[in-house]
Amino acid sequence: MRYLCVQDILPTAARDPFLEAIELQYSAYPYHDWNERVASECYAPNATSRILDGEQRIIQLVNQ
Repeated sequence: MRYLCVQDILPTAARDPFLEAIELQYSAYPYHDWNERVASECYAPNATSRILDGEQRIIQLVNQ
C-alpha cells in the first residue's frame, strides 16, 4: 500500500451555555482546552502537503 488516510471524529469540548465559552481544561495543558490542543498537535501539522526532492527532503509545503 502506498497511501493511507485515517480520519477520526473527535468530541468537542463542552461549552458553557450561558457564557458561550469553553471552560479551562487542565488535562489539555499547556493549551486552554482540548480543541486548541488537537488543532495545534493534529490538524495543523497535517494541513499541508510536503513536496520532497529526490533525497526525500522537504523542499516545499503546499496548502490548497
